[in-house]
Amino acid sequence: MKTGAWWKTAVLLLFAWYALPVFASEPAHGDPTDAFPYDLAFDMRTLRSNDDPVASPHGDQVAYVVVAPHGARPMKLTGFFLPNGTPYSALGAHIHIVAVDGKSPAGARAVCDARGSQWAPSWSPDGRMLAFYSDADGPVQVWSYSLESHTCRRIAAAVIRGSVLRGSEPKWSPDGRWVYVPLDPHPPGSYGDATPPGSGSTTSDVDMASKPPVLFFSGKSGGAPGKHAASGFDERDITRVYNVTLAAIDTRSGEVRTLVPADVRPRPSRLELSPSGRWLSYESVLYRQKNISVDYVMDLAALPAVGGPPRIVAKGLSASKHRVNYLQLDYRWHPNEDKLFYLKDGGLWSVTFDKKGPRAPKHMALELGELAPVILYFTRDGRAVVVGIEPTGAGRDRVPQKLAIVPLDGGSPTVFALPDNAKWQFLDMVRANEDVLWQPDGRYVSAVVRERDSGEQAVIRMETAIGRIATLDKGLHRIGKFTAAGDHERLVAVYEDVATPPNLYRYSANLSRGARLSTIDSRLEGRRYGTAKVIETRTPQHDGSLATVRTTLLLPPGAKRGDLLPGIVMVYPGTDLSTSASFFGGGMGNTVPNQIFTSRGYAVIMTDVVLGPAGVAGYPLQQMTDEVLAQTYALADAGYVDIDRLAISGQSYGGYSTAAIASQTHLFRAAIPVNGSFDLASFYGDLNEHGDSYWVRWTEKGQGRMGDSLWANPLRYIDNSPFYRVDRIRTPMLIVTGDKDETVPYTQSKKLFVGLRRLELPAQLAIYPDEGHIIYLWSKEHAVDASRRMVKFLDEHLGSPGSGNHR
Repeated sequence: MKTGAWWKTAVLLLFAWYALPVFASEPAHGDPTDAFPYDLAFDMRTLRSNDDPVASPHGDQVAYVVVAPHGARPMKLTGFFLPNGTPYSALGAHIHIVAVDGKSPAGARAVCDARGSQWAPSWSPDGRMLAFYSDADGPVQVWSYSLESHTCRRIAAAVIRGSVLRGSEPKWSPDGRWVYVPLDPHPPGSYGDATPPGSGSTTSDVDMASKPPVLFFSGKSGGAPGKHAASGFDERDITRVYNVTLAAIDTRSGEVRTLVPADVRPRPSRLELSPSGRWLSYESVLYRQKNISVDYVMDLAALPAVGGPPRIVAKGLSASKHRVNYLQLDYRWHPNEDKLFYLKDGGLWSVTFDKKGPRAPKHMALELGELAPVILYFTRDGRAVVVGIEPTGAGRDRVPQKLAIVPLDGGSPTVFALPDNAKWQFLDMVRANEDVLWQPDGRYVSAVVRERDSGEQAVIRMETAIGRIATLDKGLHRIGKFTAAGDHERLVAVYEDVATPPNLYRYSANLSRGARLSTIDSRLEGRRYGTAKVIETRTPQHDGSLATVRTTLLLPPGAKRGDLLPGIVMVYPGTDLSTSASFFGGGMGNTVPNQIFTSRGYAVIMTDVVLGPAGVAGYPLQQMTDEVLAQTYALADAGYVDIDRLAISGQSYGGYSTAAIASQTHLFRAAIPVNGSFDLASFYGDLNEHGDSYWVRWTEKGQGRMGDSLWANPLRYIDNSPFYRVDRIRTPMLIVTGDKDETVPYTQSKKLFVGLRRLELPAQLAIYPDEGHIIYLWSKEHAVDASRRMVKFLDEHLGSPGSGNHR
């Protein structure tokens, strides 16, 4: 036992002995027979978000990664990684392969008998081998799988840095002899009890059963000591997580050749290989150009694939915040030539490589003006690149109003309009792979868009010569992660909707959905699921104007207008939660699957709260209250929810928002803030274990929206902190937190509870030991317990939903 830990264990055991009846998980009394099981909610198999399905070079096979989130439980988590170097997001991940024609007699099959955790699949150029990362032997290493012999082998003993980023998979040389990989500059030296052989980093069921119980307090209970967790995420953390050593490994002999050590400037992160295999490019670790800036940049460097000093190709490129892969760099190698293309300062640039290395960058298509971020894809024939132009929106989230096809021979660009940006939101292009557009017919390009008023997603096909647009698919669903072979004849994509679990489907050339190719989790088949309604509401904005926003209502199975259900309003201002209508089960509002609530008779209201710009001094507490109340009343007026039986909940910034709104209105009968910050002044002044304070930047220039230091305007900090408004709260509150939260110190939750208890206001506090920021990533034991407590709390304060036809 570590020095100083004995007293904590003793206190926990003593507290558990006195309060054992409180700690025990209570049975789900009164659950409807078709209620979504708590265990299944936190044990659903899903597609790993950082690993897109990838088609083999011939297009006849697709590899994809399935995660069983709690099939194994880490005993210790260091940042994003387990002690052996496995990313937490890859724990319990296994690679599957399925035939695209659907004729394989065995259907989808797991590789290597699902040994260890496996992720980041990458096909060899001939399609006979699959390289990937695995911790089957303890540390993270690169492995291969043979499609002919169905056997696996470890390629080399070198320890891989198992990145949490998309696009960090092994890169094959064109002849299939070498794989280029990121190595861990500080590989784990030993794994001890945390890594039983072949398991990565797991604990047994006995370990789980002996976990300390949750520390639970009611308004009349006493307190218990707690250890302050390391918190924040600064540039030193970024270097620690993303800095790697770049190396080439011989797939036959296992020889390891270091190409770029981790301490070389610019510090290496994600790598790419040129089409000829002669050049290696890499992104540097993120850094800030200004000390207080919230915007990160990175450098682009290149070197010979056989080794040599790296040369900077471009400096200060913005890190993309588009979609989920916010660390993606806007650059690509041409699919057939050793030529780099990248976006910088709103322009398109190209760099040609010859025997001596990169030539001077060339600024292309200046007549197009400012370009939108991210859109940088090649046409099927490789003769042109497609970019977005006339962007609208703020910062790195700017989206194009038009597309331009830029010929690489210097010809004039072809420009055509996307659907009206006022009615449609551009999401992405339909691509055959990361770099090349899906074009079974070269006259057309296709894109995925979302209708702003209905929330429906659509796939559109645009005839580039005349700009004519045809809608090929439209509905309240989500299609994503397309993959195809080079012949553009076979296309596979992931489809899901509120009542359909995500799975791989085969798509035709006209992008109509065909046969299903996978069954990610058979336990989700044959169940009754609820429905989603998207409603337009008018809400006041930070600048005094009125705007139309979407609000999504998730309904229990069989529920209809007029049932007047009890409801939970989910908040996370600055994020459009209404898009959850396209996700299976309606996604998560407070990091607990919404199906936990809808299947038990509660309606869930997913709000879209648009605050003023980050970094600009404002009063977010008042702004979010105005917008949430407008949407809540609109749903009640529409006849779906009972205005007398509403609760509010959110996680992280949504947890802050939950308490903030409860300090402004007495409308809600219950509130459940999860892992929130409640005192902006003390949050501002916290310090992590490295001696840095991430929260200064967050409070001034980020979500906090204070705009200046605490001393420049202390009243603004007080006015926007729920802790200083506790005397105005009358809503019963269940505060949920994990004591190892590295994003928001759990002391914030204790502080809010202490204030409520001091004023004898109805409050409960549940502190979960060894848990972090997101409930869905907690141990199943604790995630289930937190969910049960939430449902019980809602039942007590809203009244049980009853046994109407929606049950």
